[in-house]
Amino acid sequence: MPIGIGAQLKGWAIEEEKFRSPDNLPVVDFLAMTHACPHDCYFCFTCKIGKNISIDEIKRTIDQLAEAKAHAVNFVGEGEPTIDKDFFEILEYTASKNIQPVIFTDAATKLRDRDFVRRMRKTGASVAPKCDSLFNPIYQNWLVQSKRLGPFGNLTDAQREVLKNDEFFHQRNEAIQILMEEGFNEISPDGTTRMGFDMVITKANLHEVERTLRFCRDNNLWIVFAFFIPAGRSACSDFDQSLTVSEEEKQAVRKLVQQIDRDDYGFEHDTYTNFITMQCVEFMQIRGNGDITPCPGNPTVIGNIRESTIRDAQKIMMERFPCHNPMVFDGKCLYR
Repeated sequence: MPIGIGAQLKGWAIEEEKFRSPDNLPVVDFLAMTHACPHDCYFCFTCKIGKNISIDEIKRTIDQLAEAKAHAVNFVGEGEPTIDKDFFEILEYTASKNIQPVIFTDAATKLRDRDFVRRMRKTGASVAPKCDSLFNPIYQNWLVQSKRLGPFGNLTDAQREVLKNDEFFHQRNEAIQILMEEGFNEISPDGTTRMGFDMVITKANLHEVERTLRFCRDNNLWIVFAFFIPAGRSACSDFDQSLTVSEEEKQAVRKLVQQIDRDDYGFEHDTYTNFITMQCVEFMQIRGNGDITPCPGNPTVIGNIRESTIRDAQKIMMERFPCHNPMVFDGKCLYR
């Protein structure tokens, strides 16, 4: 695998032997941070279950994840993780247990503070700033307040002009620049990077895929391209489907990414139903109220950290949803 193009994110890079071993957990989604958020994205994938687990319960859960040899924890939050009052305590405790923390964040809210960024870097965490568009302020700024503004296609010229100059897009890009200056995208000997993007593809940003991919490859930034998943708002019957890309468009973008990676960056890979550039490595999700579910795409509750151990939940999950068993799972999303 080529080094220096962000092909693998530290935390998501797992040897197949470890991924498939029943003695290890791969990447666990832990919504341990606050459900508060300064944004209102129309396809928000959480159900905004209010966080009510305590810091002690969070630490006990992390202890169990360490005992289960979890490779990494995605801190995706019910809201914006970096504004949680216990953010660094949770992050540093996770790292102390030899679990790789991965932070999914809007970046604009806290990561323009270099001292904050430097402290986060010292923990060894990887970071994935919000990336719906790196280049179009109108679309990016609309999305974070879309529930108030209505459908993207119905925006007036006056609204577009206001959105062009709204602060989120520029603050997010400033944070990305600071993260890069502070070394999150440094090239490492193992070929991983500690910074990347999870970009949700819609009809409004489909044309940006090639430019975004090249930006990431040229700057040692990890990138996965995701489609809507039936979770949170996008699982609701009244979800606005107008920006959903067609199956034909999905196939075209998969081929485009595969071709550019192969021909221009020497990165030969299959394509996948969910992230295009790599397999899904997420296994188990813990919600802000302690509920445990198989993954973000499957909301079935299989336990709660106040009543069940992580190992018990893992056993139940394998019995009820054997399709998630790492021994047989092929890396293609079961729900997208």
